[in-house]
Formats: sequence, C-alpha cells, structure tokens
Amino acid sequence: METLDANTHSFDEYSFDGYLAALGEDWLREDPLLGAWLQRSSLDASTVALVARFGRAAATRYKGIADRVEQAERLPFIERRGPYNRESAEVVLPAETRAVLAEVHGSGIWREGLDERVRYALVYLLNQNGEFGVTCSTACTDGLVRLLRAFGDDPRSREVVDQLERATPENWIHGAQFVSEIQGGSDAATNVVRAEPAEAGLYSLTGQKWFCSNLTADYWLVTARAEGAPAGHRGVGLFCVPRLYEGRVNGHRILRLKDKLGTRALPTAELELDGALGWPVGPQDAGLKNMVAVVLTTSRVHNIVAAAGFARRASREARAYAGFRHAFGKRIEEQPLLAASLREIEHTADLAEAGAFAVVDTWAAAQEQNARAGRIDGDQALWARVLVSIAKAVATRRAPGHVYAAMMVFGGNGIEERFCALPRLWRDAAILETWEGPYTLLLMQALRDMVRFGVKGRERAFLELGLAEGLEAEDWDELEDILAAPDQEENILRWGRLAPRLYQRFEETALAELRGDVQSR
Repeated sequence: METLDANTHSFDEYSFDGYLAALGEDWLREDPLLGAWLQRSSLDASTVALVARFGRAAATRYKGIADRVEQAERLPFIERRGPYNRESAEVVLPAETRAVLAEVHGSGIWREGLDERVRYALVYLLNQNGEFGVTCSTACTDGLVRLLRAFGDDPRSREVVDQLERATPENWIHGAQFVSEIQGGSDAATNVVRAEPAEAGLYSLTGQKWFCSNLTADYWLVTARAEGAPAGHRGVGLFCVPRLYEGRVNGHRILRLKDKLGTRALPTAELELDGALGWPVGPQDAGLKNMVAVVLTTSRVHNIVAAAGFARRASREARAYAGFRHAFGKRIEEQPLLAASLREIEHTADLAEAGAFAVVDTWAAAQEQNARAGRIDGDQALWARVLVSIAKAVATRRAPGHVYAAMMVFGGNGIEERFCALPRLWRDAAILETWEGPYTLLLMQALRDMVRFGVKGRERAFLELGLAEGLEAEDWDELEDILAAPDQEENILRWGRLAPRLYQRFEETALAELRGDVQSR
C-alpha cells in the first residue's frame, strides 16, 4: 500500500493525534509569560484555583464548544412568535453557549476587589478560542458594572451591580452597549434616538440602533437624546435599559440579525426601540463622554487582550502542527524557512501578550490612583488614555495577520474550517478592529488628547511615563514636530507612522521585563 511520508503511515492508518495532543490541556500552566504576570500579584488559593480552572476549561471543554457553536445549524436565530400568539422577539442561543456564559458570569469575575490581573487573565484565556458567543458579553458586562459603580446613583443601578456581585452559575446576568446608529457609526454625536420622560424617573426611548451585539443581555447601556437637549455630543445622554420590563419585552423589536464575516456565534442585530423604558445613568450632558471614557475604554482593553489571545492560539496551533507534520523526509519545523516563520509567529505572540498585560497594568494603576485621589490624576491618567487608544488600534489591526501566518503553516489544512480553529479565529480577528473605534479614529483620538491636555513642550517626559527603557531621541523629537502643527496633513500622516513604532517599543520593553520575571521564578 502507498505510504504518505516519513511517518510511514498508510492512508487509512494516518492519524493527526500527535497534532491534537500537542495543543495542550492547560493553557495557564503551558504559558510561562501568563504565569509570571500573575505572580506579580499576591493571590489567595481560591483565586489561583479560579484561574487554573479556566486555564483547563479553555484548553478542553471551551475549545470544543467554540468549534461546535459556529456550525451553521447552531448559530443564533430569532424566535419571532411564541406559542400563545404573542410576539417574543427573542434571540435563541445554543445551550452550550448559555452554559459557558453562566460559568463565566457566575464565577465571581465581577466581584469588586478582584485583582485586575486575574480578571484579564480569564479574558485572555477565553479569547484563545475566539469570540464564540462569550467574550463580547464579557467585555460589555465589564463596562456595565464599572459605569454603574461610578455613576449609578439610582437604586435600580445599585441593584444591577448587586446582582453582578452576587452572581452564581445558577443565577447570573450580563450586559450590552448600544451606541451606533445608521447615520453616524463612530460619529455618535450625530445620534438621534429620542428619550422622553416617563413614570417613576424612567425615560421612554424611541428610534433605531444599527449595531447591537450581545442582544440577549439582561441590561443594555443605550445612548439617546433627551427632549430639548442641544445638538452635538453634549445632547447625548446615557440610559440603562432592561431587555425585559415587568416580565415582558421592553419596547423593542429586532429588525434582523447581521450576517457578519466573523463573530458569527455572537448575535448582532439592527434594533428598533419603541417606548423602551430605562433610567438615566450619570449627568445627561455627559452621557456620551462617560460611555466613551468608561464603557468603550473598558471594551478597548478587552480588544487588546483578545488580540493577544488570538496571537497566542495561532502560535500554539502552528507549533503543534509543525512539530507533528512530516514532509520531504523531516518534520516541517525543521525546514529552515518554515522554522524562521515559526520563530516570527511565536515572537509576535510573545510581544502581543506582554504588551496587552502591560496595558492592563497601566490602565488599572491609573484607575486606582484616580479612585484614591477622587479626581483624574493628570499625566498618568492621560498616558493610560493615550496608550489604550494606540494599543487598541495597533494590536487589532495586526491580529488577522498573526492568525493568517499560522494558517499558512498548515498548507491546505489551514483553510479547512473543521480541521482547525484558525479560519474561525482569522474571521473573528478581522472584526476586532471594528469594535469601539477603528484604527484611524483611535490614532486621531490619541493625537487630539495629547494636544488637548498640553503634552506640547514636554514630549520626552510624557513618553517616558511608559517608554523609559525603549525610548529613542528620534521618538520625542518627531512627536515634538507633530505637536507643533498637529492639524497639518503631513504631521497627521507622520503620527500614523510614529504611533505603531511607539507601541512596538512599549511591547518590547514589557516583554523583556516579563521574560526577566520568568527567569527569576
């Protein structure tokens, strides 16, 4: 019988078990950078056990579930009418998706005081399986609980926070955020959804939202313009809208589910609000500001961590297959050009991981300082804000390329949807940049923030807040030139080239420090 390669297996005997085994069964234990990052915190035994449980689940059960829920017959769908001739307008999720959501939201992940490294270690582990109907819910719920803690003076807001704090796998809730409208997209200052006063301090919301992900959430954060509010961003308020009110559909109708390139297990809809009741959150002339500063910024951090998770999974897949597969008389990892490609894939995954963890640390430290001071702490808060914008833009723009490079290690097997997870991850990675602001918008936001908050004249000191080890004179010189005339087209284009270089230097510094921690363990 004809043999295939140096493994000397026949066609009917050929097994891919070696590749599958090499993918691992514990993605915490097998990730030294993650372990070193977590060891920077003093964690009690129960918290260590929580992360370890997710490390094993991500590598085993969740991996299988992520593959299954993306199959066409299992994708979310709209149940238009219930059994008693009542409009239900419900999205139906696979039972396995709801089971994972229950485990995640009921795990204590939203407990106040939980170490931020632990919280985002869980996010990182989950994202190694792509979105799979779970990680958008995690990002949105994180933003919901942070916003309601900060601005939720209404007793109803405090009750939602309490439910999140006390959640168990048997009794849990989650959140969503609906900002985009058909006429504006990222330009939310043009939003026209209306909010009119109703009974008991509630408002009635009317109009269409264009991109509503995680539609099955129990509570939605929705931007809307109150009657008599001024034009522009100061007229956009923020409301918490229960999906169900007094046990019935709360004034909304699902127009259709989006047919997306990726994140297909996540229900994303066009939604018509028709008298949906919700309560205001925070000052109504700062609704959009608070949505961006708290909710969208939190989701951007999730996007950065997700891009790192995608890169790590891509690296793991590529190494597992290259170490298993034989061609032309040797394992393909021994072929010089492919070996060089593997090294690059693994190095970019290390950079993405270390950079994401360093972003979390920077952002969390700025939040903690602000909370202690009871105010925004100048430069540290500004650096964190600029860093998150740059990191989200750069990390998500690169993510599809990281996954694609790993796909090509597999040859034809890399583009077969049911052979490995990489085609699905590649499609999901293409979606990351579209969430919470695309590449160019975020780079411009970072530039505008530096102009607005007076970085001009102290460029070096500002960059050294996060780049003390990796900064070069040309970096602050160029930033100085850019900030001297930030509205000139040439300087805007120069900023577009400088920002990715700055973030790469940030990643390199973070990776060197984290590898030092690994070696000292």
